[in-house]
Amino acid sequence: MQFELPRRHRKSFEVSTKKKLDTKFNKTESLEIFETLKKEYNNSPVTFGSSSGKKEALLELLVITASQIATEYKDCDVVLNQGVPEIKKVRSS
Repeated sequence: MQFELPRRHRKSFEVSTKKKLDTKFNKTESLEIFETLKKEYNNSPVTFGSSSGKKEALLELLVITASQIATEYKDCDVVLNQGVPEIKKVRSS
């Protein structure tokens, strides 16, 4: 899969994951990228109310990537846990 991100998130995606955005990722790489972004979100300082809110930008990036992963892979589902997206594996029957 290849992520399609808004222009304002492209640079932060490449800096956070150390991977180019135009690369095609398989399922395990996509899930690893999501976990990397989630870890960076959890480690970033609280910036509520600031004009350069890194934490809010990372949360928006997490929501976008989680949605695209869930759309691409039908055995993954997005669940919000206290406002932070998590990807749960769903058994396909």
